[in-house]
Amino acid sequence: MAVPASSRDTFADRDVEMDDAQSSQVTTVDEGYQTSQSKGCIAGAPGTTRPSRHSTHIPAPRPSSPSDAESPESNEGLEILGRGVKELVQAIQALRQLGVEDLVLPLPKICVVGDQSVGKSSLIEAISEIKVPRSVGTCTRCPLEINLTESVESKGKWVCKVWLHKKYMRIDQSPAGSRARPLGPWAPQEPEDFLFATIHSKEEVGEVLYWAQLATLNPGQPYEKYTPGEHAYTARTFASKFSPNVVRLDISGPGLPNLSFYDLPGVINVAEIEEERYLVNLVKNLVKEYIRADDCINLLAIAMTDDAANSSAMGIIREIGAQNRTIGVLTKPDRVQRGESFEQWKMMLSGEKYAVKHGYYVVKNPGQGSLDQRIDHSQARAEEAEYFTGKEPWSSELSIYSERFGTAQLQTALSQKLTAQILTSLPRIHGQVRRKAESIEIELATLPEPPADNLPMILMGKLTTLNREISQYLTGGYPYNDFQKAWNNLAVQFRKAIADSRPALIITDPGEPPRKAPPPAGPDPAPRETRETAKRPQPHPQAIDLLDSEEEAQCKPDPGLSTSRKRGNAAVNGTTTSKPRKQPRMIDLPPFATTKGLARKFTLAGVRDIIQDAHVAGIPNQVEPKAIERMSQMSVEHWDKPMKEFMQITGNKLQKLILDRLEDVFGAWKQTALFTEATAIVNGFLSQALTAQREAAERVYRLENFKPMTYNGAALDQAREAALPDIRARRRDARIARYLEEQESRSGRVTSGSDRQKKLATITDVHIGVDPYHQEVDVIGTVRGYYDCAFSRFVDTICRDVQGELFAKCRNGIYMELEEELGVMEGDANERCARLMAEDPQREIKRAQLKREKEKLAKAQDWLANLADGSPEME
Repeated sequence: MAVPASSRDTFADRDVEMDDAQSSQVTTVDEGYQTSQSKGCIAGAPGTTRPSRHSTHIPAPRPSSPSDAESPESNEGLEILGRGVKELVQAIQALRQLGVEDLVLPLPKICVVGDQSVGKSSLIEAISEIKVPRSVGTCTRCPLEINLTESVESKGKWVCKVWLHKKYMRIDQSPAGSRARPLGPWAPQEPEDFLFATIHSKEEVGEVLYWAQLATLNPGQPYEKYTPGEHAYTARTFASKFSPNVVRLDISGPGLPNLSFYDLPGVINVAEIEEERYLVNLVKNLVKEYIRADDCINLLAIAMTDDAANSSAMGIIREIGAQNRTIGVLTKPDRVQRGESFEQWKMMLSGEKYAVKHGYYVVKNPGQGSLDQRIDHSQARAEEAEYFTGKEPWSSELSIYSERFGTAQLQTALSQKLTAQILTSLPRIHGQVRRKAESIEIELATLPEPPADNLPMILMGKLTTLNREISQYLTGGYPYNDFQKAWNNLAVQFRKAIADSRPALIITDPGEPPRKAPPPAGPDPAPRETRETAKRPQPHPQAIDLLDSEEEAQCKPDPGLSTSRKRGNAAVNGTTTSKPRKQPRMIDLPPFATTKGLARKFTLAGVRDIIQDAHVAGIPNQVEPKAIERMSQMSVEHWDKPMKEFMQITGNKLQKLILDRLEDVFGAWKQTALFTEATAIVNGFLSQALTAQREAAERVYRLENFKPMTYNGAALDQAREAALPDIRARRRDARIARYLEEQESRSGRVTSGSDRQKKLATITDVHIGVDPYHQEVDVIGTVRGYYDCAFSRFVDTICRDVQGELFAKCRNGIYMELEEELGVMEGDANERCARLMAEDPQREIKRAQLKREKEKLAKAQDWLANLADGSPEME
């Protein structure tokens, strides 16, 4: 429900302005938050009603009145900033103090930035009523975090706790910064918090803060040397001129606002000495680290005694593109020299120059005389109001911008922007905290607490679980069938690789004599046809046909050929001058790709040589069985290559399965000697088992290669009769084609297409005669038939042995090997298990750190849940 514009509880007749595309209308978002200002009213405050979740306005702080300013004890200026955002700012304070910002992401905050000596310290005092030390500029040499919290009890005491928040350690190597180390000699470390002092008087803040920052600037010294009551003999010097570590003030008291902001070191352009040039970039990088976050509202201070064009802080704001999150503050208006033009400042107030999205405000803080008189906050604000209403040109020419004059107006603007930013960020913060908590739970699951007692029993239980899982996967069956499915597929590919490498026959012989002699030489009766004949490819040893058309035209020379009979074997066996095919990289090859092309390829002349070499005196035109045995041996010689690859892949798959199961069961002790020793035992067992299985496979291969043998005559005859018709038919077709080519070559008349097919159909066995290689063709049919019988037996034997010996050995053997080698059942089992399962100290440290982070995030989640429910109370 909107509040009337005349009400003193509205934001100066305007809604809260939101950055970028943020809407002022209510929008329901995840995690139970809204991106409107519906949380602005303080829950339960007297005279207020808790706003509906569909409200579009929030009660706004009212500006201070003269009557308020007259009261020395009045905190109205602070209440202006805090009223309406109490719940929200308190939530961010709680999350930051829990360390959520270090664990998850930057939280919404206000950062005061500016060059050195632009009046930032006075600005901080005006906003927070905290007196900061002014000697030697110490207060600007490390980030200062100020958290203001209203006491629960209206009569509660004012308390300030000063903390040293250490996020960086100083390392003296390479003080110059870099992309990897933008803060030069400072490197990130595990965050630590030290309570430096607890004070109960506002007058003590400046002194304690001075010493707290000296402690921060001397990281090599114990911080206790600088605490109140202990620093009487401590030197007032500092080892580091700037530090990225934070001094934090947690202040609570009655009537205080709930507000958090940072005062960052002033940007410098020149180091005091040449050796400290790195400090220029260190400070700039430190400022960038804070203000680059999208949730950061930047309060840019520019002194009116300087030219705004020379502001280094303004340059940084522009460099990171943060103008849309920046409020400008012009300080020291009373220091402008008489007669000096105000045109530049007028153009900045109107947004014509050095524009920032949220415009510029002007504040006037006490001069040195007033500071010497130790005037309080109320008097300072009264003097400020009197200055803007009674001094030129503020009361005349520039009075149109009067709504931007004074600390109270700036406080109101900060309240608006911070409220809008927090409301927008809360859903995302909640999601980030939840996801971080989930990731920590997952990581903690890998770091369980070490068992306290009965370690042998615990270890035996894990071994039993491991044995059961290995047995289930090696046996197969849903839902443990992944390994068996993959291995069965490998076995099928192994069988196909052997089957596809059957022996082949080159069915043409370039040395075969023509059927008829060529005609006598004479003039060409048909020059045109002769030219066409010359263009047509002539019979050549390279034009070969293979028994299997899909096989490559590469032939392995036949060892059985005698030297005198290897007529043109280079050409017959596929040697060509064509460019070799580019071989794919090994990483791209599927299983058994390297075994392709291993099939024995016989030539007709080579088969004849083998038959003749095996022939003994006796009946002519008979084939000696030794010739068939020799060719059958030659046909299976290459089986060792696909067999070795099959065994290698099987071993790799088996080892991965076992080690994966070992990690699943013993993963909680992965960083202990137990896991290391168990892994070594399993690897040793598998190495022996795989070596024995490879030796068994080698034996099967040697037996197959030693002497062809089968007692399954029916299967051999069936395979031979299945192969012969195709070989004979293709041999006959090749002879008919060659006969026609010879005839056309003699006549000079060449046919093609359908005419050629008709001629081929008219050629009969009478024309081509008896095949001079018919015996060789029949022998190849027998060799081919034996290969089909033998390869199936070979593959089945290899695969049967893997299943029946290797896999069976692993089902129970690994369990027994681990039990024996780990000594689980021996007399000193408890001591031995304790030694094996003792964790690395770093592992214990990591678990403790994760537990602390988990506890912080759990509190943060509770806080956020309470905030969403409207009751953000925190213990």
